[in-house]
Amino acid sequence: MSGYRSEIQASVGPDRTGRVGGGSLLLVRVRLFDCGDDPHPDAYTNLRPRDARHLACELLAAAQDAERQTKQADLGEQTR
Repeated sequence: MSGYRSEIQASVGPDRTGRVGGGSLLLVRVRLFDCGDDPHPDAYTNLRPRDARHLACELLAAAQDAERQTKQADLGEQTR
């Protein structure tokens, strides 16, 4: 599935994956979606906790970079 979605949500489980030596590891369910009338269906993926933490760090870094570039280019909202 492709398409722009403006919201992201993460929650624990319900899916699990096996661990070496037995037992299981709960996965992080990531949901990409839009609020309102969007023709695109929700997109889901399950990540190992380590991968979910990495994704969260990458998203935070990208958000910080976008804010920095916006301020440098003076593309912020203009007050009237």
